[in-house]
Amino acid sequence: MAKQSGGGGGIGKAALIPLALLSAFLLCQALHVLPTTVTDEITRWVACGLFAFGAIMFAGAGSAIWCGLCAAMAVVLNPVYPLPLGDLFHGAKILGGVIAGAAVVRGW
Repeated sequence: MAKQSGGGGGIGKAALIPLALLSAFLLCQALHVLPTTVTDEITRWVACGLFAFGAIMFAGAGSAIWCGLCAAMAVVLNPVYPLPLGDLFHGAKILGGVIAGAAVVRGW
């Protein structure tokens, strides 16, 4: 078997593509680049699902910090039991986009 290079803690580069797309999605939605049909509810579902996926992938790779960050963002952006973030939801989308982007850069 070939040894993986990079500092991603063993996570495959193909698994980082959904996080890269999530980062772009969250930042574009926070900057109001996406159409108005992309609501906050859709954003919560997409972000929660992909952050949960990221948490599982990083847990399997043994990267506890990135697993914890992804799991925390999945809880913050949870659509089933949403936190009453109010105006902080805009900041949570930006923070989530930055965390997802940083995880991709770190793992690539």
